[in-house]
Amino acid sequence: MTQDVHDALAANFERYEIREQLHDVPPHAVYEVRVDGRRAVCKVARGEAADPETEAAVVDHVDRRTDLPVPSVLAAGDGYFVASWLDGLPAEDEVPDPDEIDAVYARALGRGLARLHDATAETFARPGFPRPGGGDGRLAVDARDRWVGVVRGLLDRFANYLADTEWVDPVREARALVEDCPDLFAGAGAPVLCHGNALPDHVGFETDASGDPTEVAALVDFEHALVAPGEYDFWRTAIPVFGRPGADAPRPALSAFRTGYESVRPPPGGFERRRDGYRLVNLASYFVALDVQNGGIGTEERPQAEGMAEAVAETVRSIRDRRR
Repeated sequence: MTQDVHDALAANFERYEIREQLHDVPPHAVYEVRVDGRRAVCKVARGEAADPETEAAVVDHVDRRTDLPVPSVLAAGDGYFVASWLDGLPAEDEVPDPDEIDAVYARALGRGLARLHDATAETFARPGFPRPGGGDGRLAVDARDRWVGVVRGLLDRFANYLADTEWVDPVREARALVEDCPDLFAGAGAPVLCHGNALPDHVGFETDASGDPTEVAALVDFEHALVAPGEYDFWRTAIPVFGRPGADAPRPALSAFRTGYESVRPPPGGFERRRDGYRLVNLASYFVALDVQNGGIGTEERPQAEGMAEAVAETVRSIRDRRR
């Protein structure tokens, strides 16, 4: 699906102006716009993997049902949404590199993620995939009885997308492990609304007199949101930021990130034991992201994809060996 930004704006506003294209990373494009005299952003679909209408429903739910600083949705439709402008996000040259993140920033990031989970605790009876559910901040969920059922569904989606490529094989390998080990995620806890991509470029912070980050000032980019145990979101942030694929060991700031998270919402028992399962789900999703963002996994992307495939194989072997 590809949506034209002019069509999206003209369908909802009498007066509009497209000021600047902010991002153009498939499967979306994001523009700074003015609609009926107010500053806003417009996110439009640029590929089959895009689903901005569902993202709009998630953002609207968070805006209406929590005190977290997210944009307010002004309009949404097939292949687009328009939302209010939100100050507080870091400029492109201000986003901290993972290797430079210190304990203060890591704790603030952990607290902010836990705030989202705490604010949406006891909201959802079962885990699943969010979808638009009507007005008044209502969010529908394509639910499953158990979290492992959602994991299977995620991996099936990734495999379907990659079906005509060689990179479907590591995804199927991860899926086979989950099928063979249905208790891999047992004890993960009750579902909350998970951001799915709470990385430093999607979170802005207030700062104290010393310039250190304190509370979340802006939270955006909910395109990977899921109704899932909070630890899914924890590892979705922690693994790429504090223990990226190929790293020998997690960075020291991981303990500070966890301390910040636990200061708001302690994780359930078995938290560390389930980490490798989440690593597999993350790695499977990275094959899709690599393909989508580059229009295919070509020669330049192959070394990264091969490294991820090796990481999947090693993680699967490690899990199977521990369970013998």
